[in-house]
Amino acid sequence: MHNLNLKDWHMLFRTEHALITFFGVLIGELLVTRSFSFSLLFPTIGPVLITLGAFVINDYFGLRTDKANGRRDRPLVSGKIKPETALHAAILLFAFGLAFTWFVNTFVFLLAAVYVFLTLLYDNVFKKLPLVGNLFIALTMTAPFIYGNFAVANDFVPSVILIVIIAFLTGTGRELIITLRDVVGDKRAGGTTLPMLIGPKNTVILSAILVSIAVLLSFVPLLSFLNFLPFLEKTSSNAEVLYVGLVSISDYLLLTAVFKTLKSQDLFTLKECRNKTLLALVIGVLAFLGFALL
Repeated sequence: MHNLNLKDWHMLFRTEHALITFFGVLIGELLVTRSFSFSLLFPTIGPVLITLGAFVINDYFGLRTDKANGRRDRPLVSGKIKPETALHAAILLFAFGLAFTWFVNTFVFLLAAVYVFLTLLYDNVFKKLPLVGNLFIALTMTAPFIYGNFAVANDFVPSVILIVIIAFLTGTGRELIITLRDVVGDKRAGGTTLPMLIGPKNTVILSAILVSIAVLLSFVPLLSFLNFLPFLEKTSSNAEVLYVGLVSISDYLLLTAVFKTLKSQDLFTLKECRNKTLLALVIGVLAFLGFALL
C-alpha cells in the first residue's frame, strides 16, 4: 500500500507548479537585468524547493477536507504516501529552500520566510475565511516574480509590477472556480468560502470579470514596443511577435475555460476548467519569459 513511485511524489509535489515558480523567478530577474547569465539560476533553487514544500504541507493539513471531497487522486488520501512521510518531506524542503534564499540576499530571505509562515496558516486559517484563502493563493502566484525582481535589484521594476497585477487577477479568478469543487469538504471542515455565501453562479461571474481584466492587461506590454508607455522597457519586434502568439493562446484558454463554467458548474466542467487554466498559466509564463528575454 505504501510502495512509493515517482508518480505519487509528482502528484504530492505538483511539480508543474514548481516549474512555473522557476520561470517566474527567472522572468523577474530578466526584466531587471535584460540579459541572461547562469548566475541567475542560483536564486531560483530556494523558491522551487519552497513551492514543493508548500504543496506537500497543504495536502498534509488538508487531508480531512480532501477525504471529505473524495480526492482519491491525492496520494495522502489514497494511502500511497504516509502523512508523517509527507510532513518530514515538507520540513526538509522548507529548511533547504530557506537556506538557499539566505545566500541570495537578506531581503528575499525574509520574503521567503514570511511566505513559508503564511503557507503554514493557509489550511487552518485563510482557507476557512471567505475570499481570504483565494487572495492568498493568488498572492503566492505573484511571489516568484517579486522574488526574482528583488533577487537582483533593490527597486520594483515597472514591468514586473504589471506582470504581478496580471498574475494576481488571473490567480484570484482561477482559485474562485477551484474553490467551487471543494464546497462539500470545506463545509465539513468548518470553513466558510465565498461560493457558500454568494453561490456558484455569482462566484463564476466574479471569476470571469477578474480574468477578463487580466486578459486586457496582458496586452499592455505591447505598448512598450510602440513607445506609448515610456516607463516600460522598450522591446524588439521579435519579442512582440513571440509574446502576442503565446499570450493569445493563454488568454484564449483562460477565457474559454472560465466562461464555460458560466453555463455549468458541475464537477466535470470545474475539473476541465482547472486543467485548462493550468495549461494557460504555463503558456502565459512562457509568454512573459519571451518578453523578458528579447
